[in-house]
Amino acid sequence: MLRRYWEIFLIIYFSFMCVVVDTVSVHQPQHPSVSWETNHFSVTAQWSEPAVLDAGCKATYNVELYSMKCPPEKASYISEWPTQELNYTWHIYEVIDAKCVALHTIFQGCGNKTYSNQVYKDIPQPQVKNISCVYYAEKKMNCTWNLISNTSELQFFYSDKKDSLKPCVIYTGNGPMRTGCHLYGEEFLSYDWLYILFNGTHEGRPIRNMFLKNPRESVTSQPPKLHITRDRDLLVFQSSRPDFKEECWLYIFHINKCSEGDQVHTGDKHSNWSVRVPYDEACRYTVRVQANYSYLCGKGASDWSEPEDYGANNDPLWSLKATVVVIPVIMSCCLLMALILFRRYKDKILPKVPEPSLLFSDVFNDKNEGKITKVISDHI
Repeated sequence: MLRRYWEIFLIIYFSFMCVVVDTVSVHQPQHPSVSWETNHFSVTAQWSEPAVLDAGCKATYNVELYSMKCPPEKASYISEWPTQELNYTWHIYEVIDAKCVALHTIFQGCGNKTYSNQVYKDIPQPQVKNISCVYYAEKKMNCTWNLISNTSELQFFYSDKKDSLKPCVIYTGNGPMRTGCHLYGEEFLSYDWLYILFNGTHEGRPIRNMFLKNPRESVTSQPPKLHITRDRDLLVFQSSRPDFKEECWLYIFHINKCSEGDQVHTGDKHSNWSVRVPYDEACRYTVRVQANYSYLCGKGASDWSEPEDYGANNDPLWSLKATVVVIPVIMSCCLLMALILFRRYKDKILPKVPEPSLLFSDVFNDKNEGKITKVISDHI
């Protein structure tokens, strides 16, 4: 008997759950799909209306984008849009970071029903990543990318318009694995956008990946060449001119004087790409220069030039210190020589003076000798 009640309970429970699940699922948007529209450089999500709608019940839809694969975390939410249609289209720049589309139904005039649970659909991801396009010289630009999978003979198309794509002529890479394209012959900085399409196949499936780049956001040039000259009391740091768009470049000079740290100076078209500073002969100057693309025109910079040196570090008190040291040494040497010479010739310089007693004794001795001589002569 107890077993029979248990079977009846299980039947009722699972029947109820099936009804609930079915009710939830039929109120969600049905058959969602996401596709790339290469003709318009856009992404379109499509779906069907819920399977069951009561009379007088109207449905609108909320479309959300997430930066994580489905099912996403709330933290990866990007944006959302309401719509009454059964599709929604984004321009490519709106879905650059998106990986998942979430849909749910919003009911109006449907009694207790307000909205359905969400249904998710992954956005097809491209087979290339880290795409970069750098404008580096007059009418020259390089685009590079990394392959996610081993896709050979991948074709690269580009244009400033969606409907007039041009094929790449000069590819770079390793054999059939193409990882770059050299573009030339057009004023790419005048483009509002650079539309890029990758076309090919991978494991029998077609690849059509789209990207959008702003050429003005990645501009560079060769490091400027630096020449240092002296103009009387000034040092002149003269750099080479930019190869293109002179009005857009600002040169940054880092000048290190006497190893005291970098001083920052700027030069542009109006200063003829040069900087003048007062010259201190006691210092060595080490200078580097970098070309920066002005924010008024875009974004970018060159590498720093190689350091250039001028002059040498000297002690400004060197002459005083030398005087303080050398003069006493010279005077000491002179004094020593004077003492040696004096000792050698002191008898000539300072002859001996006889004592008075000896002088008188000599006189008396002379007189006595005279008398004795006279007596002896008289006696004879």
